[in-house]
Order: sequence, then C-alpha cells, then structure tokens
Amino acid sequence: MTAPLDFRIRQLDVFHVRATGGGYWEGYVDGRSRAADRYLLADGWRTVYARHVEGAVVRIELADGHVGWGEANAPILPEVVCQIARDLLAPMLQGRDFDDPSAMWRFLYDLQRGRGHQSGYQLDAIAAIDIAVWDAIARRADVPLAALLGEHPRPMIPVYLSGLRQATLPERVAHARQWADRGLSGVKLFLDADLEAGCAELAALREAVPAIDRWMVDLLWSLETLEDAVAAKAAYDEQGAGWLECPLLPEDIDGHRQLHAEPGAPIALGEHFHTSFEVASWLEPRALDVLQPDIGRTGISNALQQRQMALAAGVDVTPHMGSGLDIFQAATLQFAAICADGLLTELQGGLSSRLGDAVDSGWRFADGGFRLPDRPGLGIEVDAERLGALRAS
Repeated sequence: MTAPLDFRIRQLDVFHVRATGGGYWEGYVDGRSRAADRYLLADGWRTVYARHVEGAVVRIELADGHVGWGEANAPILPEVVCQIARDLLAPMLQGRDFDDPSAMWRFLYDLQRGRGHQSGYQLDAIAAIDIAVWDAIARRADVPLAALLGEHPRPMIPVYLSGLRQATLPERVAHARQWADRGLSGVKLFLDADLEAGCAELAALREAVPAIDRWMVDLLWSLETLEDAVAAKAAYDEQGAGWLECPLLPEDIDGHRQLHAEPGAPIALGEHFHTSFEVASWLEPRALDVLQPDIGRTGISNALQQRQMALAAGVDVTPHMGSGLDIFQAATLQFAAICADGLLTELQGGLSSRLGDAVDSGWRFADGGFRLPDRPGLGIEVDAERLGALRAS
C-alpha cells in the first residue's frame, strides 16, 4: 500500500517499566546462577540477564496528532535507553520534518557515529522511536503496519516458543505439551557448551512431545572453539534441529564462515546486529543461513534494509524476539508478516502479555500462530495512565 510517510514529532515520552509476574527465566537456571539484585548470570553462559522483566517504552505524538508506541530490546539498564531517548534524541527531533522513518533513523544514527556510537544503547533508543513512528504513521493511514511494509503481508504468522524455562525436564515436557495442544509446532531450546547434555535434552523432548516437529537450538554464544562448533553443528543436525543459533562468539565472523562451510544444521543469528552496516560482511562471504534481525534493536527501518540485503544474498529472514514485552512482540509480528513462509517467528510466550491491562492487543494465538489483526498500526492499544503505573523509575 502507498501512503504518505512524512512526519514531524511534536512530543516524545519515555517509560522505564517493570512488568508484573515472575522473572524471565522462571526456574530454568535455579541452582546454577549467580544473582544480584537485578541481574543473574547462569553457569555456562556468557550473557547477563535481568532477574525481573523490565523494558524501555517510547510514546510519540506527531504534529498531526497521531500517536505511536515503541519498545526497545533493553532488558539490562532500560533506564539508560530512556535517558538517551529523552535527553539526547528528543531535543534533536524537535521541529524537524522527515520524509519517512528511514530518514529519521539515518539522522539519529549520524548524531554520534563519528564517536563510535554505532551500536549499543543509543541504537536501542533509536529503535524504540522508529517503531513508534511507524506505528503512528500506520494509524494515520488506518492500516496494519505490515500493509505499509510489504505489498502482500501474510494473514497468518506461525510461531515457535522461545525457550522452555521450567526447572525440570518433566516440567518442560508438560509445558511443551500444553503449547502443542494449542497447535504450536516449534520450540527453541536454550543450551550451552555441554554437547552431550544438550543432545540428551533435545532427544528426550522430541520423544516426549512428538506433536512439536520443529526444534531449534540456541547456544547463546557459548562455544569456545571452531572444533566444538563443528561437532555441535553435526550432532544437532542428527537430532533434527531446524537451526543452530549463536554458536561462536558474536565477533568471530571468520569462525562462523568456516562453520557455515561444514555439514550440519543451518546457522542462524542476527540478534547482535543493530545496523545493516554490521550485516553486510556476514553475507559475503557467507557466514550464516538465516538472518534474524531484532526489531527492538534495529527498529523497523533498518530491519527492512537488513532484510533486503539478506534476500539479495539468498539468505532466509525471520525476526529475532529478545527479552521484551507486548509492544516489542507486536512490532516483531508485523515485520514477520512480510517475511516468507517456511520459517517460524519467535514468540516470547512468557513475556508478550505481561503489561496486563495497560495494553489491549489484537494479537490472538490460535492454531500455532497469530492472524494479522484488522487494526491500524501495531495492532495494539496502550493506556498511558495504566502503563505509567508500571514505571520502575
């Protein structure tokens, strides 16, 4: 659909929120993690995670009165993202006209690229603002966002569950069966460098829950050597894994290129890319099979650029969905509506409705996926007053 994309932002507000309910990892890392007041680090993993579910949310109002909402993938120190959006980016946007959201993304990226701010928290803040602008523009056009992103968005978006986070294998089996009974066909497991234990976990789950026929493995960058990665790629392929996600260190492009050339499960990654500038060198020479842009880090605008580059290189695309809440999930699904059939889209089943009555969502899970809602913008309505009650700071 063709619709005007020009805009000016009148007002920008930020919300550092803490969601209701339990923590992100539930019982999965009990007894094998070191925890601080807000954060934990599980044995065998390199990445720190939040104990509580927090997020950085942006509300923008255009000069024409239309409102949009955005959310960054910012589980760690989301208040930093909020401060950057409020104190640096909002003043720079004041009174400026843009032809489209991509022009705004480039403008904001330029502000500190010469100082080396080419990733990290500033890009997270830009992503949240970019999502909010796209939401507002789609609301102005009175169409779902996906209708502005592609000519023929998919009406149905099949998904996979991001992680089984229960403490014991029987509990994980029971949880997977509950989702399978609702039509879910895919699950991604979070494993580590212990290949024997990982293969045993995957084999046990496949046998216990045959209704789920697609299993993906995320190693969370835990492998130390290329030799370990080659062994994991072959072993998980034998176990029927749909892909092997984030095997080696995120900086190790040469290692991933060598791994890509080896037989075994396809390599999926992309959550650590904030921009298309980072992606280019991973596509040629090829270092991956599936690109996973994370909308909460790239925004809609740069995710579109990354998708275009990947498709031109013959690489499949499906969005990553990191630790985020209702707004982030809605943006991810809107982008997924323009991705090709075949690959499932990540669902944060334990997070994507954690803003409670602050969000009225048109996204309803059924038959293994989500039907694109007949609502404008992201497909959700946000109550600013109720969201404000969830403010952490």
